Amino acid sequence: MAARAGETGDLFAQVKPRAISVSELTRALRVAVEPRFKDVWVSGEVANLRRQSSGHLYFSLKDEGACVNAVVWASAARRLPFAPKDGQEVLARGFVEIYPPHGKYQLVVNELEPRGAGAQALLLQQLKERLLAEGLLDPARKRALPFLPRRVGVATSPTAAALKDFLRVLHARFPGLPVLVAPCRVQGAGAAATVTAAVKGLCRAGVDVIVVTRGGGSQEDLFEFNDERLARALAACPVPVVSAVGHEIDVTVADLVADVRAATPTHAAELVAPVKDELEAGLRALRARLTRAAGEAVAGRRRELRALKAELSDPKHLLSEQRHRLEDLLRAGEGSVRERLREERQRQESLRGRLQRQEPRARLRLLASRAEAATRRLGSWQAATFRREELRLERLKSRLAPANVAEVLKRGFALALAQDRVLRRSGEAAAGDALRLALSEGWLDVVVTGVDAGSDPLPGRSRAGEPGSGPGKTASVERGSTRD
Repeated sequence: MAARAGETGDLFAQVKPRAISVSELTRALRVAVEPRFKDVWVSGEVANLRRQSSGHLYFSLKDEGACVNAVVWASAARRLPFAPKDGQEVLARGFVEIYPPHGKYQLVVNELEPRGAGAQALLLQQLKERLLAEGLLDPARKRALPFLPRRVGVATSPTAAALKDFLRVLHARFPGLPVLVAPCRVQGAGAAATVTAAVKGLCRAGVDVIVVTRGGGSQEDLFEFNDERLARALAACPVPVVSAVGHEIDVTVADLVADVRAATPTHAAELVAPVKDELEAGLRALRARLTRAAGEAVAGRRRELRALKAELSDPKHLLSEQRHRLEDLLRAGEGSVRERLREERQRQESLRGRLQRQEPRARLRLLASRAEAATRRLGSWQAATFRREELRLERLKSRLAPANVAEVLKRGFALALAQDRVLRRSGEAAAGDALRLALSEGWLDVVVTGVDAGSDPLPGRSRAGEPGSGPGKTASVERGSTRD
């Protein structure tokens, strides 16, 4: 941008253009470039692909003469129909963005499709792998078709021959079966969306089974039935879905996700509707079997009734039998009661004996008996002890008898007493002393007339100190008085 002459008064202003800043230049480029490339398709080869943890994809699109940076934000990357790889030819749709801080531009990709040979096959293969990983192709998820639907829904083109074939076979098998047709396009761009809308509309209408059908065609004609959104709509359908798309050799994703795959539209009609005539024939056969079974059951019940009546015809027999049974029961009951009474008596006897043994009076009697026995044993012991002591006393008495003074006096001896003092030697008395002589019977009061301490008063003893031997005083005793 050139400065106007005379604005600054600088003499060189007319020969030097005014410089603009980098930001101004970048901003001018953004204004000039970005609006022009707001929606552009670019083809090229993927290079330097980097997948960030945030889900963003960074790569370069290049060809023989140029290279441009590209980015797919995570929100768009999640919607990509395939996983791009280095060296893969792709067709990218997006807009050009200039990034001022780095002074670079990049292609922000919103849609990405493979190009070249095998691109469609790659898309289809990766779609099948995703659906398989999510379990949408699991055979265990498949639902059985209703035996006799009340109303059948068909999603197809109203002018297609497939619909005519389907209806012809369906009504031939079961005339009058209600059919609700949801018109949709079955070929060309956007056909998958119309089929998806038709399926959802049939679900809201309340049909028991849905048939998605169209006639045969090329792979390109059937390509719309490989749409991921249609596949997910069929998997989420609340009623069983029959897919009859193309010929038997044509397998689409819709065929894989549907609960049942029919080879042709007529095959779909055969799967959905049973043959009414066969059903009616079967019902007639069942009715006949039911009638026959009911007749046999009634006949059997009648036979049982007659048998019961026969048994009831003789009430005396029944009464007699019941009487015998009653008597048997009575006997068994009496025996049981007697046995129970016997056991109870035994138990009471046992308890009574235990109680008696524990009664205070009985214990007193037992203790008295024990005391009496102890008393008897003590009396016997005392008697034996007394007897033994008496014998011992007798023996002592017999041993003490020779030392008894009375016994000695009985043998003729006398005891001389001087004023109650026993005289043992003659020298203890003097002439004139009054003595008392105790005899075996009675006593004598005497007066000592003489004392002889050396003579033996007993004749016949020759040894000294013995009576009648040796010298000694001669005592003469004057007898005083005698008492008994």
